[in-house]
This record gives sequence, structure tokens and C-alpha cells, in this order.
Amino acid sequence: MEQVRATFARLVPEVQKQVLNGLAQVAFDTAQQQADTHTQTGALVRALRLRPDGESAWIIDHDLQHAPHAVFVHWGTRAHVIRPRDKKALRWASGQGGATRFIFAKWVNHPGYVGDPYLVQAADEAIKQFDAVVRRVTLES
Repeated sequence: MEQVRATFARLVPEVQKQVLNGLAQVAFDTAQQQADTHTQTGALVRALRLRPDGESAWIIDHDLQHAPHAVFVHWGTRAHVIRPRDKKALRWASGQGGATRFIFAKWVNHPGYVGDPYLVQAADEAIKQFDAVVRRVTLES
């Protein structure tokens, strides 16, 4: 990481900005690919966003209005009990095709989920591609 910082500090400001843009795009593309492995409805991928933070920084996060489960997919959960909020029982569909039926329960034990820190992995991938991004930007300039 120190070598990346030292190299980055030697670049002229315009090249620094282009390198940051390139690294942000690498991280965002990687995060999209990783999030897509967890999709059933596509909400997790659609909620992923790349947005500017000031003049030279970027934020990659999820719009939690569209994918409130993103935090749990990313960091995981402990084992816990799920209870109904506004009803007397939980209900979900079971079976396939014409044999679909509903299951009812007053509560269920969720075993927990390990999580998949794909945003952290995306940041790591951007760092791995730092030299390639710098080379590409300096060749284009």
C-alpha cells in the first residue's frame, strides 16, 4: 500500500484524477460482478451505485431503500429467530410447479449467514490493478 501511495503522489494532478476514476471503475465493475452472484431479483445489483464524493474521490455503496438486505449479504448475520411483525404467522411457498403449497410458522430459527464482503474484495482488486491503470492513463495522456 505504501508503494501505491508513493507512486500516486508522484503523478501530476490531472493524471491522479484520471487514475482515481479508473480505480473507482475497476472496483465498481468488480463489485457488480460479485453482487450478481447473490441475486434472485436483481435488486442487489441495481442498488449498487458509484457516486462522486467531492472533486477527486468516489463512493461505492448500495441504495438501502432498494436493497435493505445488502448489509446482511455483505457482512453476514448471526443465528437468530425470525418472528412475524404484523401477523400471527410467517408464510412462504414451498415446492415447485403444480405442487406448490404454503408453509406457516409462528417463528423460524435462521442459522445465520457467513457473508461475502464483495465490496472489500472489489477494493482489493482495484489496488491489484493500480499499475495497469496508471500505465493505461499515462499512455492515453
